[in-house]
Amino acid sequence: LNLRRDEFEVLTNSPRRGWANRPPAKEVVALFDEFSRKSFEELTVQVKDILQEADENYQNNVAEAIEDKEYIEAVNKVPESDSGIKVLRDKPVAAKNAISRHTHVYVRDPIVAANALCNADYKCEVCAEHETFIRKSNGKPYTEPHHLVPIKYQSRFGVSLDVENNIVSLCSNCHNRIHYGADADRLLELLYTQRKEELEKAGINLSIDELKNLYK
Repeated sequence: LNLRRDEFEVLTNSPRRGWANRPPAKEVVALFDEFSRKSFEELTVQVKDILQEADENYQNNVAEAIEDKEYIEAVNKVPESDSGIKVLRDKPVAAKNAISRHTHVYVRDPIVAANALCNADYKCEVCAEHETFIRKSNGKPYTEPHHLVPIKYQSRFGVSLDVENNIVSLCSNCHNRIHYGADADRLLELLYTQRKEELEKAGINLSIDELKNLYK
């Protein structure tokens, strides 16, 4: 933050000279000129808007983390099917209008997720050899459901994203890698290639570049 402030101080009457030993960058000058033309009242409104947006983003992130934890716990409680029959959609399913108590998160059906895990034989779809452990609730190997096309973008699609075709089974490590890993794009490419036809059957159509952009 101090370094950022130093970039602007050379343009002001501040006794601190900041980076006076070099000319300010063009974007710094442009930003300074833009804000210099605003009144104190206008600046106050803009700063309040920025702070409000930051607070809303934080609250949304906290709420989403809570929803994710509750979702995984709900999936753990679903009795698993031993029928051996894969549950996949051969046509689009209508998008769900109902949303959870946090208005930015769409309801996800734990039974649909349990079907998807069963479809994958409770193995990680990045690599079936990835180590896991036995789920105490039903004796099955533990993997976690992940919506390949993130459910938070449901409003962009005219069909449901909460279908087995769009839910992959991941070990805990790969689930975190796809959210936070430096190699997340590589995992997305692998899973997208495996699921492209199934996604299309469910009416979920997008390119790999479009999918990657949803994770940025």
